[in-house]
Formats: sequence, structure tokens, C-alpha cells
Amino acid sequence: MKHLAPRLIFILLASAMTDYAVSSDELKAGAGSEIVSQTCIPCHSLKLVTQNRADRQGWLSMIRWMQEKQGLWQLGENEDKILDYLSTYYGPKKSFRRAPLPVELMPPVES
Repeated sequence: MKHLAPRLIFILLASAMTDYAVSSDELKAGAGSEIVSQTCIPCHSLKLVTQNRADRQGWLSMIRWMQEKQGLWQLGENEDKILDYLSTYYGPKKSFRRAPLPVELMPPVES
């Protein structure tokens, strides 16, 4: 029981450090990352950006929603740069799950 307290403290500290690292608000390095950062952080954490994935049209829809409902200003000439960056570095994830086996390759079902 006396060894439980140091372990608990370690777990809590490790958890706090992990939360800090996850919310460090760092974008992937690339052309347009500074514009995205400067545009997004006045209103919300960049963690909100990095946890999302979308194609160019999906990101545009999110931007339009923020403009209509959240007061995001018009992005002007930066809009294409922002969309290029977001769709390149935070585009849809490709699934790495293998395709199901064809029925003929499945083992027989025993009754």
C-alpha cells in the first residue's frame, strides 16, 4: 500500500505531461502552416484543427460554417493557401484495415 502513492503520483504526472504534449498546438510543417496558425488560434486551439480530417471541400465547408456562425472573417487570398495546407496535411485518412477474406477462403463453420 505504501508503494501505491508514488506510483499514483507518477501516473498523474505522466498523464498531465501527455495532455500537455497533445495540446501543444503544433501543426505539421509545410507551406501554409503559419497562415493557418495565425488564422485559427485567435478563436480556438490548433488541436481542434489537428484532430479533424477532411478533403478540400470538407475544409471549405467548415470554414464557411465558421464564417456564417462563428464570426470568422473573409480569408481573401489566404483562403486557397489555407485550403491547400489543410487538405494536404489534414486530409482524409486512408484506411489500413485489410479487406475481408473472400467467402471461399474462410475456414468452414462447424455446427
